[in-house]
Amino acid sequence: MRLKSQDAKASQIRWGIELETRIPTTAGVNVGGYHRGHPIHTGVDKDSTLPLDAPEFQGSRWKAERDGSIRCDSGQTPCEFVSPILHGHEGIACLLRFVEWTHAIGASVNDSCGCHITVGIESVIGTDDPRVVSEFIRKLAHISRWHARGLYGQTGTARHLNHYSHPLFEDTGAKMRRLVTTEEERIKAECAEHCGRGMLNFRKSFQRDASGRYVGVVEFRVFAGTLNANKILHHLGTVLGLCRRAHEVKCLGGFTKNKAQQKRTATAESALRYLHDYLGWIGSKRPVALGLFGPLHAEFPAMRKEARRLCQRFDQRFPDAAL
Repeated sequence: MRLKSQDAKASQIRWGIELETRIPTTAGVNVGGYHRGHPIHTGVDKDSTLPLDAPEFQGSRWKAERDGSIRCDSGQTPCEFVSPILHGHEGIACLLRFVEWTHAIGASVNDSCGCHITVGIESVIGTDDPRVVSEFIRKLAHISRWHARGLYGQTGTARHLNHYSHPLFEDTGAKMRRLVTTEEERIKAECAEHCGRGMLNFRKSFQRDASGRYVGVVEFRVFAGTLNANKILHHLGTVLGLCRRAHEVKCLGGFTKNKAQQKRTATAESALRYLHDYLGWIGSKRPVALGLFGPLHAEFPAMRKEARRLCQRFDQRFPDAAL
């Protein structure tokens, strides 16, 4: 299969990732408090017991922080690894080096762990105009809900049943309609806040820093914890692709799937094909593979194979998932 052209615009998107894990108490990582993570400089190689330098990105360090939702076994410590703001080919390379580092220090995951990807909205749409931001997150909510089975399916887990990553509620559509019709940014922010924190978290979509500068983000919480590089790359490519598609799409359908969408998402495996086609990764509808560049583009065959395997597992475990 010949893959479409790389998506140069996706390489400009700024994003971050959180990897929830359990690490050995002997890993040599100083874990900070919740949202008060400590910069990671070194860890301890589980095999050699020698110090192992942690990767960094353009002078910025990953951080280690505690998360009370992570269950651990004896001899383990809960640790959420939080990346610096990443972008471009170098950002993906840093992510892959860090995943290798987590394996070397003995990190692992279980069903209490998640993988969260946060995207800077302005880096996608090129403006901080509240009206454009509103349209973008409304479209993103719609298309993500249409593709929920493909998103949850690629985890291969019961992530859709997790309190912290539930599917978007039906009333989210109404909140999004109000969000785009009101002119007042304060009310837009309130609507985004009321959408809650499920598979997508819109609560920080209109966030500004102390100086008033726009720093709005959207967070994808749909993915289960993993340290599998192909799974993580597929999750990241999906997120970047959906953001690019939401920015480009002109005609938006209803919040509820139509009959054609229902048919194409009857199983997680068919929903994955629909997602890949919708993003232009396969099929002939789009000339560019939205969201894919560098390693995301080069590793697509391996990513696709792993995602398909996990969707088949999801279909076996949850054939009647209400998605």
